[in-house]
Amino acid sequence: MRDITRARQQMGARLKELRLDAKMTGRQLAARYGWQASKVSKLENGRQTPSADDIRSWCDAVQDYSG
Repeated sequence: MRDITRARQQMGARLKELRLDAKMTGRQLAARYGWQASKVSKLENGRQTPSADDIRSWCDAVQDYSG
């Protein structure tokens, strides 16, 4: 497995963990930013590389949702 693929999968797993810890569904996260639900799935499963904006949005969403 290539390093970039592994890194993308690890990042996706962490993003999913944060979302689940906030008790937020993928659909809720997607709806908040006008994303397709498939984007959340692709990011969490390492099939799409998140942009810096994606990561910031994700972190803001789970912090707001859980806090």
